[in-house]
Amino acid sequence: MENEVINNETVEIKDPKAVLDALDRAKADAKRFREEKEALEINLNSRDQKIAEYSGKLLREQVKKELAAQNITNVDRLLKYIDFNKLEFDEEFNVSGLEDQVIGIKTDFPEFFDPKLLVAGKADSADAQIVNASLTVSDKQAKMLLGK
Repeated sequence: MENEVINNETVEIKDPKAVLDALDRAKADAKRFREEKEALEINLNSRDQKIAEYSGKLLREQVKKELAAQNITNVDRLLKYIDFNKLEFDEEFNVSGLEDQVIGIKTDFPEFFDPKLLVAGKADSADAQIVNASLTVSDKQAKMLLGK
């Protein structure tokens, strides 16, 4: 028989085979619990990833909706300049932090917000005359008749 010292007291092990069997069962249980924990962590990470993906899609759609409500044209082009990491939802699923970014984009890219500037300030360019064009005789006659 083996003796074991626990808390300065000698404890006699009467059945070493039972102790070893209990130790093997404890090791097997620990392994099973560790594997279950790892499986649960993988499942949790997968769900967190899906939640983040859906949240990102929802945030993008809400931003598009709010920009369209502000009568902003070319919303898809404007989305390239928005930092979605700085945006978040409030309790009512409204996007917070968008207004500051839109103000910054208005100063950097006014053409997104003013249709006249969208065509580089040349909204009436079809009516402009070409300065260095050589006119044919027919063009000169047409100009004289039209008074241009």
